[in-house]
Amino acid sequence: MADHNSWPGGYPHAMSQCAHERWNEGNHPGTRQLCSLCDEPTGRCEEDELVTDTGAGPFCEECWQVCGGHP
Repeated sequence: MADHNSWPGGYPHAMSQCAHERWNEGNHPGTRQLCSLCDEPTGRCEEDELVTDTGAGPFCEECWQVCGGHP
């Protein structure tokens, strides 16, 4: 993923829909969540995220299981 959001090539210009999708995937992860323990993608979004009763998280499946579902 890019360190910052900037136009491809460094200047604003028209892009094809395919090029725009590729650019967005690498620069705007959308609802992609990162695990609060390992910083890897959780594969989930807010509707099905894994969090504790106190709101800690989100967690990926592996970290959730390693912590017994109660990190």
